[in-house]
Amino acid sequence: MSAMPASVPQVLYGPSSVTVGRGALAHLGQVLAGVGVAAGRVLVVTDVTLTRLGLATRVVDLLTSARFEASVFSEITGEPTDAVADAVAARARQVRPDAVVGIGGGSALDMAKLAAAAPTNPGPMVEYFAGRPFTAPPVPLVLVPTTAGTGAEASRNAVITRGGVKVFTGGPHLVARAAILDPELTVSLPQAVTAWTGMDAMSHCLEAMLSTNATPLTDAVAAQGLQLIRTFLPRAYADGADVAARAQMLVAAFLGGVSLNAGMVLGHSIAYTLANRLHLAHGLSCALALPACIAYNAAAAALRGIARALGVPEEPAAVLGDVLRLEAAVGIATAWRDVGVRAADLPAMVDECLARYPRPNNPRPLERDALLRLYERAWAGALLD
Repeated sequence: MSAMPASVPQVLYGPSSVTVGRGALAHLGQVLAGVGVAAGRVLVVTDVTLTRLGLATRVVDLLTSARFEASVFSEITGEPTDAVADAVAARARQVRPDAVVGIGGGSALDMAKLAAAAPTNPGPMVEYFAGRPFTAPPVPLVLVPTTAGTGAEASRNAVITRGGVKVFTGGPHLVARAAILDPELTVSLPQAVTAWTGMDAMSHCLEAMLSTNATPLTDAVAAQGLQLIRTFLPRAYADGADVAARAQMLVAAFLGGVSLNAGMVLGHSIAYTLANRLHLAHGLSCALALPACIAYNAAAAALRGIARALGVPEEPAAVLGDVLRLEAAVGIATAWRDVGVRAADLPAMVDECLARYPRPNNPRPLERDALLRLYERAWAGALLD
């Protein structure tokens, strides 16, 4: 397990309350009261799909019955751009809500974070994705995930796409005051999305344990997350109506979000180089990248703890083999060429990885020649060779 340097204070960020269980969404009014908002205006941030399915209306009805005045921002389609970030910020500054409720996948939850921060932090959102910090506390924020993967409901980060490239912002002022984990909201997820989001959660947990910024606290939640994912992702994939498995996956994804306090390592860097070219769902790109991350960091001491969490021998090959078998069991390709990556693009992808997404907290320094060999092996599906 990770040692925490006595000379470097560590902070673990996360929501102050988490409501978990079947039907938990019905307690939205009580959750808001619990974070100090018993009345007033609430801005609901969600996406186009959930609005079409009626979930936004359901949330508005819950808020109205709890005597809140609700309005909705639902202009999110796919992964948000800087234009969407500015649009949600403008809406929040216009509404001046007493609280923000975000419901949906990671994109909607990230935009809800911006909506909560925008009324007290002026200026274009692009400035915050270029390094400007959020300095003023946000309005109270409650996040409700409808996928079990990103852990955005627990993290202090937000992601957008700008000019076709992923960019990030973060900080303690983006952390939700409360989260609601209701497995009933995830039972209709398609099999593929269940697999991709589940492997996103696994990437968060496993990469957090590899990070040189890991602490005993992040290791503890990440290890528990890995155990839950290894047990319950195949069940949720096989039977989407298995509410018990769905509930455990929501908890695992939340734990993955908490483990993001340690920071991600090479896996997420590789994932962005895949997504930027193929426009893959984030969870799928993370799933494709995770085995390569394990292979590159095969000498990392943290792999022993990861092996224990997965219940496999404490050897790098055992960890890698177990993750590859899990991915194959949930329908994820194990060779990059099978998802359309071109061999000719690999050198440029390595250069992008080093230039745009360096990871000083990766346990093994990133070296171009070694990364190129890694990319070539992943492309061929030969990481275990």
